[in-house]
Amino acid sequence: MSTDKPIEPLTKTSLIAAAVELARRDAELARVFKQFGPPPLWNRPATFSTLARIVLEQQVSLAVAKITFDRLTTLCGGRITATTIADVSDEAMRTAGLSRQKARYIRELGIAVVGRSFRISTLKQYHDDEVSRRIQSLVGFGPWSAEVFLMMALLRPDILPVGDLGLIKGIAEVCDETIQTSAQILERAESWRPYRSVATRMIWQAYLFNRGKNIHSIATG
Repeated sequence: MSTDKPIEPLTKTSLIAAAVELARRDAELARVFKQFGPPPLWNRPATFSTLARIVLEQQVSLAVAKITFDRLTTLCGGRITATTIADVSDEAMRTAGLSRQKARYIRELGIAVVGRSFRISTLKQYHDDEVSRRIQSLVGFGPWSAEVFLMMALLRPDILPVGDLGLIKGIAEVCDETIQTSAQILERAESWRPYRSVATRMIWQAYLFNRGKNIHSIATG
């Protein structure tokens, strides 16, 4: 079902305001905010290319996925779309570093887009749950993939990617709490509503810093 009114995506202004509010509510996030300030507005376009990239990021590091994504982009003539991916052979995909499984997921995504059973351009008009449902109807796309798209491409303010390793480890480090289940993450994040996406970004800041990485290193674009 489409929304009764447009959902306002995060902007730099609303992100800063949310981070300030979260720092007021949560002592651990207050320490993150004091050290780093508001988190970057990491974002990606709401496109086929972004969904393909999310597939490549499943269960591997962002750095490895970026290398594969760049190779695939070259194979597609500089732009990954449902049309250009159809012209790339399975052998070429494997040479670029895609597993047989991930190549299938991206190819199936292309078929769905070309056949108009899945329309990326309309996702922005739906509530979070409906966007998630539609993305998860695709072969190879689970909750984490849908949550990353909602956070990064649609810039929804209240998404919590409970299966994200960076968030899980980041909460353990920032909050000094051992998180073992999705239920525990949801419970810890309850006070972050309706800005759980912003809180996640703040946790990611600390997670990246603790590993000696630039806080802007989450690839965008």
